[in-house]
Amino acid sequence: MADKNKKKKRRSQAPIALVYFSTMIVFIVIFGAIAIGIMNKMVLEPEERSSTVSVESSNPTDENNQTYFYMVKNDKNSLDAAMLARIMPADGKIMLVPLSPYTTVTTDGTNQTMDQVFKSGGAAETSNAVSGALDIDIDRYMSMGESCFENLCDNFGSITYEVLENMYYVDNDSDDVINYSKGDKISLQGYQIRQFMIYPKYKSGFSQNVLTAGDMIKSLINSGFKLQTTRDNLDSIYSKLLEESADKNFNANDFEETKNSYYYIMDNFDNPADMLTPTGVWLNNEYRFNVDDAFKAQLKTVFKID
Repeated sequence: MADKNKKKKRRSQAPIALVYFSTMIVFIVIFGAIAIGIMNKMVLEPEERSSTVSVESSNPTDENNQTYFYMVKNDKNSLDAAMLARIMPADGKIMLVPLSPYTTVTTDGTNQTMDQVFKSGGAAETSNAVSGALDIDIDRYMSMGESCFENLCDNFGSITYEVLENMYYVDNDSDDVINYSKGDKISLQGYQIRQFMIYPKYKSGFSQNVLTAGDMIKSLINSGFKLQTTRDNLDSIYSKLLEESADKNFNANDFEETKNSYYYIMDNFDNPADMLTPTGVWLNNEYRFNVDDAFKAQLKTVFKID
C-alpha cells in the first residue's frame, strides 16, 4: 500500500514541476529580451553616437589653427634662419612667415636682434620676444641644428630651383663652396637648401635670404605634401624631428593631437603652403630689421587672429 501511495504522490507532483519549469523558461525568455534591449541602449547606441561625433569632429575649424615658430641654428649657436608657420587646416593653408635673424625685438627693456636674444636666452626667450614684437601668440616653438634641418628637408624630398644670380662663396669654417651661375636649374637637397638660405653675398642683401628661405620651404611643403610617402611616414618624420631638435616646447603627445590637421590638408588641398614676407626698414648696414606696424596688422588678418 505504501508503495502505491508514493507512486501517486510522484504522479501528482509531476504537473506542478512542469508548471514551475514552464514558468522559469518564460521568465528566462522575458528577462533575456529585456537584457538585450538594455544592452542595445547602453552599449550599441552610444557607440553609434560616438561614431557620428568622431566623423563630424574630423572636419577642423578655426579653433584648430596653431602658430609654430621654427629656428635653425649653426654650430656657433647663432641663428641661421627663423620662420613662423601658421597651420590653418579648415582653410587648407600653411602660412609661412620667414624672419631674418637680424629682426629687432625687445627683451628686458632693450632692443636686440633675434640672434642676440637666441645666443643669451635660447629658443624660449626668442619665441617670447618675437611674440611680443609681432603682437601674436606662438603656440609651439622649436630650434634645430644644421643636420636636423637638412634631414627634415630630405624627408620631404627635393625641390627644383632656378638660380637668380651668379653665386660664389667659400665658408672658412666648413670649407663648403657655393658656386652657381644665374639661370642654373638644380635639384636641391637639404644641405643645399640651407646653403641658399644663409648665402651672405646676395646683391640685394639679407632681405634676399628671407625671400629665398620662404620660397624654398613653401616649394618643399607643397611638393612634399603631394607625395604618398610623406603621408605614410609623417609619424616617423615628426618622431625623428622631435628626437633631433635642440630645444622645443612640444612633444610626441602634442603631435598626436595635431597630426590629423596635416592629414586633412594633404587629403583635401593642393599647394597649401603660402608665404607672407615681413615689411619694414633695414638699419645699420642691414644688420637690423624693424618690422613696421602695417605688417603686424596684416599678419593678424592673414593668421585670422582677433
